[in-house]
Amino acid sequence: MALRRSIRVCNMYDPRVFREPITDLKELRKPLDKDDERNFLFVKAMKSDETPTFYKDRVIDKMIRVCTKDGQKETARQNVQNALEIIKRRQYKAWKKAETEEERKTIELDAFKVAKQGIRNCHPLMKLQGVTRGGTTYQVPFPIEEPEAEFRAMKMMRDICRQRAKHGETHFKDILATELLAASQNEGSTIQAKQELHKTCEANRAYAHYRA
Repeated sequence: MALRRSIRVCNMYDPRVFREPITDLKELRKPLDKDDERNFLFVKAMKSDETPTFYKDRVIDKMIRVCTKDGQKETARQNVQNALEIIKRRQYKAWKKAETEEERKTIELDAFKVAKQGIRNCHPLMKLQGVTRGGTTYQVPFPIEEPEAEFRAMKMMRDICRQRAKHGETHFKDILATELLAASQNEGSTIQAKQELHKTCEANRAYAHYRA
């Protein structure tokens, strides 16, 4: 007898009583309107990686989780944070060397913004997924939702950095900083990997009708 599988539809937060929390720090500082429902109803608890604090960032926290290996999350945290510090130092050095004010304005000193822009530039638009038809498995291109595209971008970057660190080029944190900086300018190995994936998806578009 086959087990029945169903999607869980219950939720601990009753939608009639609870509303979504404000996770943006600027919006949080503004007073609520007189007619806002949150004045009279309960608010859901914030997720740990969406709290509006200056020392936490959802994308960076996700990058730390993706880079965690064998449960050593603290090591991954140190690597990512050290990479951000390296980015900050390199950007500040470039800012100091800039000769004109216009050139300085183009240099982003916020390492968090540089890292997030780099990851965003690496988001793939499509993915390849095996679909079996008539005993043959075809690599079929599928569109990707934003959360999965973000994860795949981080995973591609992590794998590239690990491969280079394994070959003894330099430390993981230095490679990650270099990749994030390059990706923020739409350059680097992760951007090339994304472009290669898109080319393969384009080459396999004849199998797109197998999605259904």
